[in-house]
Amino acid sequence: MKTPRVRTVNSGKKSSTLRQLLVYAPVALEMINLLRRRQQSVRGKYVKARKRDKAFDFVLNQAQRRLGGKTSGKSRRWF
Repeated sequence: MKTPRVRTVNSGKKSSTLRQLLVYAPVALEMINLLRRRQQSVRGKYVKARKRDKAFDFVLNQAQRRLGGKTSGKSRRWF
């Protein structure tokens, strides 16, 4: 006879670290996003972005989408 699967609540160090990460990740993303926008405004509108800046913007954009901060591009169509 099979025993039912029961998940136990893990109150160890790993679960508390993960919980803290999930709590602080959106706050950290907002702070990084504010710093990045301020940096872009100081540089100017028509300055070409460096390769490192493009990569950083891509990673930041993906993280915001994963955490629900930004919608995907499909909802913003012209036609």
